[in-house]
Amino acid sequence: MRPRTQDTTDHAALRLIIQRSACPSNDALAAAIGARGAAAGASALKRLERSGQITIERLAGWRKVTVTEFNITREGEDA
Repeated sequence: MRPRTQDTTDHAALRLIIQRSACPSNDALAAAIGARGAAAGASALKRLERSGQITIERLAGWRKVTVTEFNITREGEDA
């Protein structure tokens, strides 16, 4: 069972992806979940991908994130 705080942070990261027109950077995701550093944002993306809530396609420094429930796609730099 995952800690409740991790569920809350994952939800905040997912909301940011849905609300933005471009895919947010790892730093922006970290700020949304109340953490510091790009690694925290990258970890949130990995958890969301593992849970099946999003899919991530990467190509040549570009990232395409799709929210599977709503079929919303966001694109941006893979940073």
